[in-house]
Amino acid sequence: MKSLSYYFAIFFISLSAIVNAQESFNIDEVTNNIYYKEFSKHLEYLASDELKGRDTGSEGYAKAAEYIAQQFKNSGLEPFGDDNTYFQRVPMLKQFIDESSISFYMENNSGKKFANYGEDISFLINPDLTKVDQNQQMVFVGYGIIDSSMNINDYEGLDVKGKTVIAALGAPKKFKDYNSFDPIEKVQAAISQGAEGLILFYPKGFFQKIVYGQMHKFLDQPTITLNDTILKERMFEFDLKIAAFAHKDYINEVFKLNHLNLSKDLKKISKGEKRSKELKSNVICKYEIKTQNMDCKNVVAIIPGEDKNLIDEYFIVGAHLDHVGVGTEVKGDSIYNGMWDNATGSATLLSMAKTYRDAGIKPKRSLVFVCYTGEEKGLLGSTYFANKKDFDGNMVANLNIDMLGGLFPTKDIIPMGYSHSTLSEAVDYSAKKLNFIVDDNKEEENEYLFRSDQASFLQLGVPVINVANGYTAVDPKLDGFKEIEKWMKKKYHSPFDDLNQDYSQEAFYKAIKLSFLITYYSTNVLEEIKWNEDSWIFNRYVLQNE
Repeated sequence: MKSLSYYFAIFFISLSAIVNAQESFNIDEVTNNIYYKEFSKHLEYLASDELKGRDTGSEGYAKAAEYIAQQFKNSGLEPFGDDNTYFQRVPMLKQFIDESSISFYMENNSGKKFANYGEDISFLINPDLTKVDQNQQMVFVGYGIIDSSMNINDYEGLDVKGKTVIAALGAPKKFKDYNSFDPIEKVQAAISQGAEGLILFYPKGFFQKIVYGQMHKFLDQPTITLNDTILKERMFEFDLKIAAFAHKDYINEVFKLNHLNLSKDLKKISKGEKRSKELKSNVICKYEIKTQNMDCKNVVAIIPGEDKNLIDEYFIVGAHLDHVGVGTEVKGDSIYNGMWDNATGSATLLSMAKTYRDAGIKPKRSLVFVCYTGEEKGLLGSTYFANKKDFDGNMVANLNIDMLGGLFPTKDIIPMGYSHSTLSEAVDYSAKKLNFIVDDNKEEENEYLFRSDQASFLQLGVPVINVANGYTAVDPKLDGFKEIEKWMKKKYHSPFDDLNQDYSQEAFYKAIKLSFLITYYSTNVLEEIKWNEDSWIFNRYVLQNE
């Protein structure tokens, strides 16, 4: 008769055989063998002048998309787009304002305050309109927040039906979860109260010029919106006659026109006082809109899950492929290559796909790779992909790679979305292997969480992670925050975000490894991907939508 220890030995030998059969690789070796030169080759092509800045709908973008699809195919990934191809068609509407038709000013008995387009005011086009010709009363609504869970209603006691409201971006500092409150929520709040116009402004003096300049650059381009009637109710459609972004200095002048002080009101709001009020002035806004149809495409591939219980759980790893194309010439260069933003992210997806193939890794959950179009136009490709969801099963998580790692090595990483779900386990696992310190930086998260493609998944209740390098440089002589601030001022969305700028191969390489390890852990090791129930995002986008 065989002893009990014999059977235990056989059991553990069998178990070891099963495990080894499932994972016949060493994850540390695989990670260390990721081929940087392969990434560099992709980066050089995607950021090259040949692609003319990969603007949404352009020939350069189409070339980049074809390149990505071929690389996915070379890595053995299955097509996951339309009609068994690597492409998902994304129908769009292209609209632009006839600048010669613009007239915008505030008026009351004290006089008029005209706004200069591009200096004081910018417009977000309503795709349902062909022209705007409005005269509406103005109402100030503080930060324009309605949240019953926090007992906040900036519209309480006000009649804003048929009027235009002015609201500040973000929220008072004491509401930490709302430091950079989702602007879409402000639009929806205004509409829910019957407003027909909304003017947003950035309330902080710090970065005011940069923020307005970047926003106007974005809004001044032809407005590209999704054009799919099936998904219309799920997309960012808004029933507003006036939708604008103003420079804070102009809002200051409007308050003076009404014998009010904007700075004092904002300070009192930060102390908990309510300062919403009707203004004794009207806004007069006129301009004409021109329209045309256009098509673009996401590039989509998949490695189907091996576990029959997890195959219908889809982990989406994505990066936007587009940039802003050809723009104003600066020092003899007019091609906005978008090397860091975001050729790095797309090249990382290609490196990860090849790593899976070369190592023979079979994910338990299905792993979907997506290069999105139209991120720079308002997260269009990711919004379309997430809402369209042309497959059965559940999107259980999204890893978004936008501006990979950093331009210099850092000791820390800032994983946005970290504290909201069990994806934090994947981050902790990966960071530990690469000796990164995890900085759960709430201010950074609140500032950027809704400003890249992960927002398209968040709003559907899907847990997300987007990892940025931190500010603690490995080089003690380097002030990480100042370096990034300088880059944002001089190179962001400019011709100088190209291959000629200074960047660290070490930092990029380590960030590629980090993205790979997070993906591996999330698809092969993590038992359940779920929200943390104390997350404000979970409460806003999951519980309130049930």
